[in-house]
Amino acid sequence: MEFSRVNKIMLTCPAKLNLNLSVLRKKINGMHEINSQFQLINLFDEMKIEKTNSELINVSTDIDSSINGEKNIVYQAINELSNFIGKQVNCNISIKKNIPIGGGLGGGSSNAAGALIGVNVLFELGLSSKDLIKIGKKVGADVPFFIFGKNAHASGIGDVLIEAKSSSKKKYLLLFPQINSSTKKLFSQWDKLSKYSQNKILKNEENSFLPLFLQNNQDVKEKFNQLNELCSLRLSGTGSTMFFIYENKSEIEKTLKKIPSKWRHSFCEPLQCSPLLTYLT
Repeated sequence: MEFSRVNKIMLTCPAKLNLNLSVLRKKINGMHEINSQFQLINLFDEMKIEKTNSELINVSTDIDSSINGEKNIVYQAINELSNFIGKQVNCNISIKKNIPIGGGLGGGSSNAAGALIGVNVLFELGLSSKDLIKIGKKVGADVPFFIFGKNAHASGIGDVLIEAKSSSKKKYLLLFPQINSSTKKLFSQWDKLSKYSQNKILKNEENSFLPLFLQNNQDVKEKFNQLNELCSLRLSGTGSTMFFIYENKSEIEKTLKKIPSKWRHSFCEPLQCSPLLTYLT
């Protein structure tokens, strides 16, 4: 396909789950080192990137005008890419959001990765995956993973990635309690815990943020405890999405009946790699 003859490109940006997450230490620059297992799933945002004659980067979503324009991580990603190549890239980017905002599924980071990959292809910039990862790292800690595009064990600030195979038999029931969870707030709360409390959480919890997330959301905590008695319920990232891992739907039939009516839920399956890899050489 000759991309020089087209004026737009359509991309599919996947979500991810943190199957586990341990916060290890805070670095001098304020970032945190982690250990986590990143799993791609078949929940997608849809992105359209179009060339434009105006000297602007225009970013819009279909659900929330408060994250349009310069506030959007996608805008920041294209701005960083422009700085990297030494000239302004002007384009219109529209995003149909299916991945919940503030849900701990990496939707914004996936969008930023998709935008970097898509603009690289559409404008024939010839940047390598390594270049795009370098740019993405400046925008967000999870962006390199979505450019990497494979399930991975993550360390460092989430940017040191080792490919990890996942079982195709595992399936995921995602629960959305319809609240936003602030990553910045949870990291701040974590930093204020004593070393003793941090070590206790690291020893007993698959996700370091689970106790803090539940502490901040007492209504969710009550429902979490009820559901957790039926199946082992996990938190993805800093929340607010929670999930069950299962193989047969019969394993979660009782759980489905107990999900609060105000919560949304979704059945997802694992991906072995991201559809964005199609555009990387």
